[in-house]
Order: sequence, then structure tokens, then C-alpha cells
Amino acid sequence: MKRNPLTIREDEALTTAQSLMAWNGIRHLPVLRLRRLCGILSERDLLAYRAGQPNWKAARVRDAMTPAPEFAHPEDSLTEVAGRMAAAHIGALPVVEEGTLVGLVTTTDVLAGEVQSAMAVSPPRSRATARDAMTPAPLTVLATDRLIDAARIMVTREIRHLPVLDEHARPVGMLSERDVRSAIGDPAAAIAERGGFLGLQVRHAMSEPSICVREDEPVSTLARLFADARIGALLVVDPSDALVGLISYVDIVRCLAA
Repeated sequence: MKRNPLTIREDEALTTAQSLMAWNGIRHLPVLRLRRLCGILSERDLLAYRAGQPNWKAARVRDAMTPAPEFAHPEDSLTEVAGRMAAAHIGALPVVEEGTLVGLVTTTDVLAGEVQSAMAVSPPRSRATARDAMTPAPLTVLATDRLIDAARIMVTREIRHLPVLDEHARPVGMLSERDVRSAIGDPAAAIAERGGFLGLQVRHAMSEPSICVREDEPVSTLARLFADARIGALLVVDPSDALVGLISYVDIVRCLAA
């Protein structure tokens, strides 16, 4: 875990939190009330609030944060923390001791620690490959599809990443929930407007180039890639570069912590 993480008070301006996160390259800020943990503000929380509130610059951190967040104890094992983060689909857990914030565990910390554990213990864990961890045959969109239609898929199917294919069915990018929010704001609100954003295509918002790996790539290697590249998902391709699967950081954590 990271000891003495950067924090922010609940009554500070949301714009201050945004600046702190941007300047320091972090995605989560523990929120304090009288020096006690009362919430956590994630990049996702910030984007969601901005999308739904035209006057967000006047807001306070308490308005956008996740209150009463889950937290870990210093004596919790990394495997236990990894399992809780994977189950809740969250990217960080504050570490609290006797009511006081003492650290923050992020997915990067979990992945780095699980790599070391996987390489040090049982061979089956260390031999796991992308094929073992991936979601096979994931939903996809074309780069030329309407962005609003891709957003509808993500909202209705509750998924955060959509592989993007070209006209030859080869992967050319990745569309994440973050990409969608950055382009059109809150997806549900944009869908409800119906007539809005019709001119935008997936290619206008997706991240490119996509990072692709082979099915036989060791999970331990993929974990290092997630930790180093700070990405949310990878595409898995076969020898002909056809898409066969999708791996998120949650999949990696689950595989290594199993």
C-alpha cells in the first residue's frame, strides 16, 4: 500500500480535487472530515458528477465523492483485498487503523504484489495465461458505429470496455466508459436526449492504438503491463490478429488471487 496518501477535505472545492488528481497523476483521493475518512473521490466519480451538473465548478468534494467507502485494515492479506476490490469493481481501498487513514491500496499495488506472489508460490498460478483469464468473444463495435449506440450497449449491458474493430474485423482501438463520458457526458442522459450526439462516431472517442496480447501470454506478464501502463483492459488476439477475448484488471486480479 501507499502510506500517507494524498487526501482532501470534504468541504474543499471539486475543482481543487480535479487539479490535485491531474497534477499528481492519481485516480483516487481519500476524503477527510476532521481528519477521519468519510469518503473517497475517484476519477470516475468526478467525471460522472461533471457530466450531470452544469455548475459543477461551484460544487464541493462532498457532492461528488462516494461516502462511507469500503476500507481495508493493515493486517488484511493482499489476496483478501484483491478479492474485495475485484468483487466490488473498485480501483482503490483506503487502509484504516483505529479510525485513522494510514494508507491506500490501488489496483496497481495489488497487481504488482500479486505478480510477486504468483511467481513465488504454486506453479499452476504462475503458469496461468491470457486464455485462462479472458472473457471470450466479447461484445464489439465498429469504429464507424454511432457513439451513442455504443454508449447504449455499455449502459444496458453494464460493461466498461468495448473493443473497436475496423471493416475487416481487426481490432483498432478500445472504447472505455471514461472515453464515453469525456465525449458526451453521462451516457444515460445522452441516450435519453435521443437526438443529441448523432454525428459522433466511435472513432471520435475511442483510445487508440489498442494494446493486444496473445492467448498464451502469462498472466504474470499481463499484470505487470496493467501496473506499468495504467490501463483498464487488454485485447486478446489469435495468430491471425483476430479478436478472441478481452481482459480487464478485474480478470487479472481474480486469476492471480484464485
